[in-house]
Amino acid sequence: MRGSFANLLFPVKLTFELSYRIPPPLEGKVVRGSHVLAPFGNKVITGLVTKVFDTPPDFQGLIKDITEIAGTGGASEKEIAFIEWMAQYYMCTPGEVLKAAVGNSIDVTPPKMSNQKKETSKLVNETNNCIKTGRLTREQTYVLDCCRKNIKANIPTLIKGVTGSGKTEIYMELAKEQLSQGKSVLYMVPEIALSKQLTDRLTEHFGRHLLVFHSKMTPAARKKVRESIRNYQEPSIILGLRSSLFLPFDELGLIVVDEEHDNSYKQSDPAPRYNGRDAALMLARIHGAGIVLGSATPSLESIYNCHSGRFSLVELNHKYHSAGTTTTEVIDTIREGQKGSMEGLFSRRTLDAIGQRLQKNEQVLVFRNRRSYSPLVQCMYCGDIPYCNNCNVSLNYHKKRSILKCHYCEYAIRYNTICTKCGRPGLKERGCGTEMIEEQLRFFFPGSKVARFDAETTSSKVNEEKLLSDFAAGNTDILVGTQMISKGFDFERLTLIVLVQADSMFSTDDFRASEKAMQLLVQLAGRSGRRDTRGHIIVQTARPDNQVYIDFVEGEDGMARELQERKEFGYPPFVRLVRISVKHPSKERVEGFCDIIARKLPEWGVIDFTGPVPPPVERVKREYILNFWVKLKRNTDSPTIKSTIFAGIESLVREAGRGVSVGFDPDPL
Repeated sequence: MRGSFANLLFPVKLTFELSYRIPPPLEGKVVRGSHVLAPFGNKVITGLVTKVFDTPPDFQGLIKDITEIAGTGGASEKEIAFIEWMAQYYMCTPGEVLKAAVGNSIDVTPPKMSNQKKETSKLVNETNNCIKTGRLTREQTYVLDCCRKNIKANIPTLIKGVTGSGKTEIYMELAKEQLSQGKSVLYMVPEIALSKQLTDRLTEHFGRHLLVFHSKMTPAARKKVRESIRNYQEPSIILGLRSSLFLPFDELGLIVVDEEHDNSYKQSDPAPRYNGRDAALMLARIHGAGIVLGSATPSLESIYNCHSGRFSLVELNHKYHSAGTTTTEVIDTIREGQKGSMEGLFSRRTLDAIGQRLQKNEQVLVFRNRRSYSPLVQCMYCGDIPYCNNCNVSLNYHKKRSILKCHYCEYAIRYNTICTKCGRPGLKERGCGTEMIEEQLRFFFPGSKVARFDAETTSSKVNEEKLLSDFAAGNTDILVGTQMISKGFDFERLTLIVLVQADSMFSTDDFRASEKAMQLLVQLAGRSGRRDTRGHIIVQTARPDNQVYIDFVEGEDGMARELQERKEFGYPPFVRLVRISVKHPSKERVEGFCDIIARKLPEWGVIDFTGPVPPPVERVKREYILNFWVKLKRNTDSPTIKSTIFAGIESLVREAGRGVSVGFDPDPL
């Protein structure tokens, strides 16, 4: 068979590429990076050309023809390089990465305009005229100069700035400079809600040059953003979440990763299970772009990179406005209870503090990282706890909707006080969630407007925006929220933060628990007192002697000690960690397959691993789960070992898996 051929990548999980014949009318037109239509199974879908060649592929069956070219925009070498790197590093197939990038189809886009560069030159001048700038403090100016130098030297910059120190102003100044040079900017944030608050602020500064990209936008709106970037005619600043890394950038000059420590940058399911911060570093390297990461509480990985010379660290130690450092108070709820000083979930000291702030027309944020009314109900007679039929976890009680619900699989049943085990009316709530806290606050402060901000109340885009706008405008007095509300928001009248049952931060078996707890405390404290009134934070705990609370009160971040402990016990960032999760509806099948993996891992170059061990919730959606934890030394050839593990397990799945699914999670959080 003579002619030309092409390998195609489709947005599906395949460990190999498929070869197709290029029909004579398309020869010379189909090139690496082309988007083409081709038969796949019983339908025709869009694929990405990764290779064009003349030698017929070594294939015994019928080689099908490419149907047609699906647009001439195509994917650049930089886009393909990013896909290939992500598949290798995050141990998945390139097709899974492509699906994350484009969904189930690839955009069909018109070619770039031939006079693009001429128009860009004209638009650069317009950019300079329309972008507003603000005044910077001396400290901000110093940090800005450091960032400029590092961008020129291709060195990542980590800005460690106390909350309210004005990191955003520095980001905007750097973005303005890139736009004036005809370069686009990617401004990443961890949460959609945070992007919405920033949109107005960035629009005021950048006008039409601002593009917003996130999953709650309509498909048509997302496609419009992709087309605008692919058909580059003027520089843009793109405000987006981790998925914005897959946009078809061309003239990319700078990436900003705000709140770089945040766990929301990590994709949990499906593959690729990537960290947006780390992937942004590689994207910047591929494009030769500058990159700036910022946080009041940097991740230990970023601190480690500063110590090792990979990053340049600069600090902002003063708030932009005149308010002093937020004051802290730790309340021992056990002792308060013994004194009779607890009223429901709150210490009387806490209730007094809330009342005082409300009298001054100030606002209060009450934090509890657990939605629902209570995390479980239990029979007071026989002790039975209702569990999910599909998952090994108790059902959460949602009082307002009168249901018991699983937060893993969404299984739900109507709530009834009658115990299904003993038949007596003994079901009572245990523990508390945001819904119970909201109820009690309405009781204690009947004249105040209390609202709740969690996954349940923000499922609607309209509700989410209204909750935030009402609190920002001062129409809400007390806001009860989960971790969603701790990230980067700026509320002018918020002066008091209260943590209820704070010890839940340490309830999971997680070597990162102390790091995450300190980051959360500092981030929450930073939400208050962002203008001229000093903020205050109250932590209600049954463990006031916890070292994290002691460090927090004394103003120590504790990260140096935490970093030393990680080094002594061999945990990230001093090693690379990979979690391998094996799932199947049959517990015996999972255990048997894991026995095979355990025997094979040493053959694949793995020296240090733990497992198989069950996770805290060992059955989810009717599948049993066992995990391996693989440690790879940073000075070893970890990419080769990871590729060997991935190929070996995929081969085992095909040969003996019998329905077993395996997921790979490098750098798990």
